[in-house]
Amino acid sequence: MHTAAIIGAGFIAAKKHLPAWLRLRRDVKIAAICDLDRARAEAVRRQFGIPTAYDDVRQMLDIERPDFVDVCTPPNTHADLAIAALQADSNVLIEKPLATSTAECERIIEAERGAKGRVGVAHTELFHPRVIEARQRIRRGDIGQLTGMRIFYSTPVTLWTTDPGHFANRLPGGSIGETGPHVIYLSQAFIGPVREARVQARKILPQYPWSPFEDYRLELTGDNAASSIVLTYTSKHSAFLLELWGTEGIIKLDMQSKVLVNYNRVNQSPWGIGLSAIGEAAQIASGAVANGFDYLTGRFRNIHDRAISDFVRQSVNGLPPSVPSADGLETVRIMGAISEQLQPQAERMDSPLCQRREQLRQP
Repeated sequence: MHTAAIIGAGFIAAKKHLPAWLRLRRDVKIAAICDLDRARAEAVRRQFGIPTAYDDVRQMLDIERPDFVDVCTPPNTHADLAIAALQADSNVLIEKPLATSTAECERIIEAERGAKGRVGVAHTELFHPRVIEARQRIRRGDIGQLTGMRIFYSTPVTLWTTDPGHFANRLPGGSIGETGPHVIYLSQAFIGPVREARVQARKILPQYPWSPFEDYRLELTGDNAASSIVLTYTSKHSAFLLELWGTEGIIKLDMQSKVLVNYNRVNQSPWGIGLSAIGEAAQIASGAVANGFDYLTGRFRNIHDRAISDFVRQSVNGLPPSVPSADGLETVRIMGAISEQLQPQAERMDSPLCQRREQLRQP
């Protein structure tokens, strides 16, 4: 029986990672949880039936010597915690992003080189079953050569835009620091290495001055394809949509409903468009029924279940993580380039002229 320790007792640990670890109870026992807030660690320990709670990471590592350590803390703490876990010979899974800067990522990678354990990054959307299917279709050549993709990601305004104390509003560049890594590593998975990254941001909601921006447009360019991305934090609605197009076809993917549609509009006649619409509706209905069946039969596994079980399986079998630290570094590098571009835009937002314009926009 292998053992695991969780560092961090906040939302991502309690709502996402710990339930996934518990589903591996036949192979992995959660030995301990650690958080600087001892009361919070104790509360989560009781909630999930974890044997021991700590408020000192090194003490936990020295006593427990876990096979796996799951780092679920704010990104600025990842490097030091990951290195400490590697020094304790643990395999380390780190919630995205790997760290807050390329320098911190390189510290982790350097420590990993001389360590017994390996580092994996929880780029969980890569374990989405329809993302896996889309990548397989593209590799088979189902849509010909991939020439581009588009992502639309709407985070409800009430999730954190309206909250002056939420950490996402204090990240470099604002909310993009929280959800941006997801769309970047998804883009990398399809278009390959990103050679150029450009971003434009807009302040849409002046009633929330603590939020730097609420609308972001990204262009990521690869060798043979590009990814166009819209991130919005202005609507009460949630959405996460991908479109992938190639020389021979188009794929549409709703990440939330887990429905993938093969979009076919070769025939532009009313009859052809009508048949295409019927075919798309049939695919949506079929996908919804299949997903419902998985829920009802207990076969459904969310992306955190898949990511964590994959990390354990790869580690136990002596294989490298499916999302290695080098991939995490590349995502952080691109996020850094985006943050650098956002800095002068934020400074312009703070200028007296811009502030005056915002005042004039208010009723």
